[in-house]
Amino acid sequence: MEKNLNQSKLKAIKSQMNPHFFYNALNTIQSYILSNDKKQAVNYLSKFSNLTRTILEMSEKETISIAEEVKTLGLYLDIEKARFEEDFEYQILVDKKIDAENIKIPTMLLQPYVENAVKHGLLHKQGKKLVTIHFQKIDKHIRISVDDNGIGRQKSAELNAIKNKNHQSFASEATQNRVNLLNQYNQKNISIQFIDKTNLSQQTIGTTVVFEIPITY
Repeated sequence: MEKNLNQSKLKAIKSQMNPHFFYNALNTIQSYILSNDKKQAVNYLSKFSNLTRTILEMSEKETISIAEEVKTLGLYLDIEKARFEEDFEYQILVDKKIDAENIKIPTMLLQPYVENAVKHGLLHKQGKKLVTIHFQKIDKHIRISVDDNGIGRQKSAELNAIKNKNHQSFASEATQNRVNLLNQYNQKNISIQFIDKTNLSQQTIGTTVVFEIPITY
């Protein structure tokens, strides 16, 4: 079981350090350099290197604090924001009653779903794009919601099917397998729920992924 957990962590690391993300990040740095925007290039490169180092450091841990996770997600979303420019906004909300410095959550858990929200939910959306990540304390659990106002899972799947008939989200699959193993090995009760959002006219208005994680210090 421990071997399977380690393998699941390696897959989670791989999903967070995928070639497409690196390619896009380096392309953005190149565009800043070519446009002679040295300040933006340095700022972006600093965030990119910090995120890469943070992911590698996280790979050595089983859990991290909510405060560390918030910082990591902020770095990742800042990097993605540069690609979308004015159209993309994000917010990370942490309830005041949460002890963010001391409450722990599993590593390699949230970012793949945040990446899915950006890559699959928002990339093909017209107009304002928004991701909201909310940490709440509900009884003896931490509830984390990753909400986007994107095109929804069905439309995203249709677009991916056109581009690649064999497409499936490696990041989500790797993370779900890791959650299953954590629940078995550590006797935890981590759950993940997907909510397809619609308006009164039953039109898709985005997706919410909700995590329920037992509070651990």
